[in-house]
Amino acid sequence: MLGDFIYSEEMENPAYAAGTPAKAEKTAKRFLLFAVIFIGLGLIWILAISPCMVPVRADVRSFPGLDRKEAMAVAGIGSRTTFVSVNAGEAELRLAGHHLVDSAKVVKRFPDRLMIYLEPRKAVAVAFARVNGRTQPVYFDRHGVAFRIGGGAANAGADAPPSWLPVVSGIFDANQQIWPGMRLSAAVLPLFSRIGSISDDDPNIWKAISEIKIAKKQNDLYDLVLFPLHHPIRLRMGSDITKDSIYYALLMFDVCRQFGNNVPEEIDVRSGIGVFNTKEARFGE
Repeated sequence: MLGDFIYSEEMENPAYAAGTPAKAEKTAKRFLLFAVIFIGLGLIWILAISPCMVPVRADVRSFPGLDRKEAMAVAGIGSRTTFVSVNAGEAELRLAGHHLVDSAKVVKRFPDRLMIYLEPRKAVAVAFARVNGRTQPVYFDRHGVAFRIGGGAANAGADAPPSWLPVVSGIFDANQQIWPGMRLSAAVLPLFSRIGSISDDDPNIWKAISEIKIAKKQNDLYDLVLFPLHHPIRLRMGSDITKDSIYYALLMFDVCRQFGNNVPEEIDVRSGIGVFNTKEARFGE
C-alpha cells in the first residue's frame, strides 16, 4: 500500500509549500492596484475633467414674461458653458438686476446641474404717465420699482395685474424720463411698501378707492388724498397710511353722505379725528 502513494521532490521542498500563497497574494495586490488606479481615474474624470468639458445642464424655474432662453442670457450662461465656469453669485446678481425679477437664486449641483429659481415682481399700484408720446399705465411693486409699462407686445405672455390695483397720482414730474426698472425717490418708497402690506391683508379695500394722490408739501414731506369711488369727497390723510386709518376715513365718508346737500368737500383724518372741511366752514367729528 505504501507503493500507491508517490512522493515528489517538489512536495517535499518547503519553497513549494510557501510559493502557492505568495503567488496568490501577489495576484491580489496587482488586482487591488489596478482597481485603485481605475477608481482614481474615474474620480479624476468626474471631479476634474468632466465638469470642465461637459456643458452645464440648467433647470430654470421662471414665470410668464421671462422664458428660459432669456433668463439664461441674462445670467450669462450659454449652450457651451461648463459647470466649473459658472459663477453662481454673479449669475444671481445679473438675474436680480432684471426689471421683472424680484429675487433670484442660483444653485450648483455637482457634477453638471444648475438650478435657477426666479420670483417675479408683483404690482401693488399703478400710475399713468406719458411714455413714447402717449399715456400709458406704469406698474410698481412694493419696492417702488417700475417693472411694467403699458401692455401689448412688450408684456405678451405676462400675467395681467389685478384689476383692483390702486391708482397713485402725483408721482411723476413734468417730462420725467420713465423706463422699466426705474426706482422712485426715497421719499415715496415707504408708501408703496405700505400699499403692499395693506393689499396682503385686505386687497378689497382698494375697490372703494379710485385714486391715491400724493399732495407734496416741502422737504420731501407729503399728504395723501384718497378719492372714494364715484364720489367727489376727498379723504386727506398722512403719508403713513394703514388699513385701519383707511377704514376710519371711509367710515367718516359714509357719515358725510348722510348730510344731504351739505356734503363737505374734504375729510381730514391726519390727526386721527375726522375733521370735515366745507367751503363755508371747518368742523370736527
